[in-house]
Amino acid sequence: MKTLILLIVSIVTLSSCVKYAEPQLLSLSGEYRFDKITYENRDDQSQNQVFYPGDLYVNPSETNPLDSIFVGFTEMAIDYSVIYFDPSNNPNGTTTWGKKFTYYIQGHHNINDLGYIVFDYDGTRRIWKIIDDGQESLVIRTSGSYDSGANSSGETTTMFLTRVGP
Repeated sequence: MKTLILLIVSIVTLSSCVKYAEPQLLSLSGEYRFDKITYENRDDQSQNQVFYPGDLYVNPSETNPLDSIFVGFTEMAIDYSVIYFDPSNNPNGTTTWGKKFTYYIQGHHNINDLGYIVFDYDGTRRIWKIIDDGQESLVIRTSGSYDSGANSSGETTTMFLTRVGP
């Protein structure tokens, strides 16, 4: 009887399922290329636009390099605490980044609410909502810059990025 109970307990223990746990950390680190940008205006939907590779997205209310994004070619990078813009390729194969800004993640609670990337850029606060954080992609949405605590207008820009480097 003792061996029968031991056998049943062993079978249950060895054949039980492993409980799935949601990933807790974002995997933002890497170099990205802007592959698609959608601009939406809630007040005037006739102004809505989608920019594909080869298109030039121009935002006159932004500062360089976010004022002109050549979709399919413009790149940025993110590591664990810094966002990099304005890359220059060196002859030895490395990249030098012209603009660097520290950021933090706000409001990351679970896999359904990835939170916001918050950073100060040329005197204004940028808040990017993380829509999707895939293995090889990142989707972020912004409703503009926030000068002196001002609210954004009814405009949103969604940026679809593809990971192109570590």
